[in-house]
Amino acid sequence: MIVRVSVPSRVHLTLIDLGRVGYRRNGGVGFGIATPRLNLAFASHAVVDLRALATCGYLPVEIESLTKRLERLIGQRQLAQGLRLTDVQLPARHMGFGTGTAVALASLESLFLLNDLSMSPEFLRAHSGRGGASGIGLSCYFKGGFIFDAGRRFSPTPIIGSDATDEVKEPPMEMIRLDMADWPMGILIPPGASAVSLAQEQAFFSQRLPLPDADVFEITYHALFGSLAAVKSGDYDAFCESINALQRCAWKRAEIDLYGETVRTCAAHLASIGCDAVAMSSVGPALIFWARDFDAAFAAAIRQYGPSAVSRTYPDNSGRTISHA
Repeated sequence: MIVRVSVPSRVHLTLIDLGRVGYRRNGGVGFGIATPRLNLAFASHAVVDLRALATCGYLPVEIESLTKRLERLIGQRQLAQGLRLTDVQLPARHMGFGTGTAVALASLESLFLLNDLSMSPEFLRAHSGRGGASGIGLSCYFKGGFIFDAGRRFSPTPIIGSDATDEVKEPPMEMIRLDMADWPMGILIPPGASAVSLAQEQAFFSQRLPLPDADVFEITYHALFGSLAAVKSGDYDAFCESINALQRCAWKRAEIDLYGETVRTCAAHLASIGCDAVAMSSVGPALIFWARDFDAAFAAAIRQYGPSAVSRTYPDNSGRTISHA
């Protein structure tokens, strides 16, 4: 049997509670986008073979970690079959699209389907090893949409990114899921912006966190009373205002600063050609942009950056699709 999984990318607008103390830890807001997509095919196999991930930029240590996770589950659940990744097409890694979470969930879900078992989203979330910093990617995998995730109960342990987390004892709490409004939207991969490595991301979290309370409160206000409320009410102007405000908040400013002036210059240029809002997804460097006169703004972006750097996308409100035969 072959299991094929097609997964939307996710846009992560911001982490929320990154303070010294509080009720919760992390949390975030974000949404699914239909393109770029991740497409993976798995076949039954005697063992777990994910070597094909190496063709998409996965490091040996990352492949080994996911392989061992699946092998543990095979032993714990006494599964008869392993799996082999036979085909894989992914967006460029470490661009801000959430590929690590999507690949982990697709591999995990396919393993059980190849053993004639259908596991609940709750089980798959809990055993994926993902969601260390945010649950946006976990939620978008299953059903897309706009997500407000409230993280987990406060812990004084250091805050680290999802890619640096191997075990998550308490999955993030999804609070609200809405259909994302179908406002015209594009993606720019800033030319010259190199992806942030796992080591760089770990050092960044360590150096920049925790945030002062005032910064946490400002992020929370714009994320919830701005972006979330605007999606719920269909208020495009308020949504754009809140997106731009989040880029000026302490955490997102620090993420953008990882790229020197490269991302900031591209975002300013997008605003100058008529974009109403520009957001960097996660730790970047991908920029998402919205414009009322989208065709004009998109054409201007193509002229400036070229068709390989600029693409159209639209919300995904459905999550992954699976076929098997």
